[in-house]
Amino acid sequence: MKATPRLRAVLADYRPHYRVMDTVAVGAFGVLAAWSGARLVAHPEAGAWFIAVALLCGWVATDLLSGLVHWAFDTWGSVHTPVLGKRFIRPFREHHWDPRAMTQHDFVEVAGSSCLAALPVLAACAWMPMPTRATVFAQAVSLFVALGVLVTNQCHKWAHLPAAQVPPPVRVAQRLRLILHPDDHLRHHVRPYDSHYCTASGWLNAPLHRLRLFRCLERLLSRLGGTSARVDDLS
Repeated sequence: MKATPRLRAVLADYRPHYRVMDTVAVGAFGVLAAWSGARLVAHPEAGAWFIAVALLCGWVATDLLSGLVHWAFDTWGSVHTPVLGKRFIRPFREHHWDPRAMTQHDFVEVAGSSCLAALPVLAACAWMPMPTRATVFAQAVSLFVALGVLVTNQCHKWAHLPAAQVPPPVRVAQRLRLILHPDDHLRHHVRPYDSHYCTASGWLNAPLHRLRLFRCLERLLSRLGGTSARVDDLS
């Protein structure tokens, strides 16, 4: 895929204040996650099976959320969209143009936007009242979704790294399909890049593709908004 000089400049535009914002977001995420985790572990309702079920639900929800966000930023708007374009849409469109660019990014750049997006969820977890078993479960799932959002882009990055550069425990997790497998994700990188959006575990890619969920959403939003999907992609 070719990019014009203007688009090339926008795609490479990771500005110093973005770095500061990402660093602050990662730090705030760590503090809130630690506080929320401590509250959860200290609660008498939070036994091992309870945590395991919440973890599974949170990881499935994270996979769905990653697909919806990926689809939205791949499908609507452009890198020139005000507010969202350079900060959020840019990395997704850059990724189509150069899939391995993200493998050159460090943890802060890979996780910064994810941490920023997850902060409202973590803030709710940190101060959510937990008077009943249901609210404790909701807090646990929310916490695991936030943690899942943190690692999703890292799972995505691992899926693009050469196998020799992926840590052995991660390769095992990929083979067991606990996290995104490179072969599964390659299906997204076929033009017009309109399927297999989920990048956490990838578990939901096949069922959502069969259900044609994203095509239905595109038709609905096109009718409501009077615009077409992917008209501003790099192609």
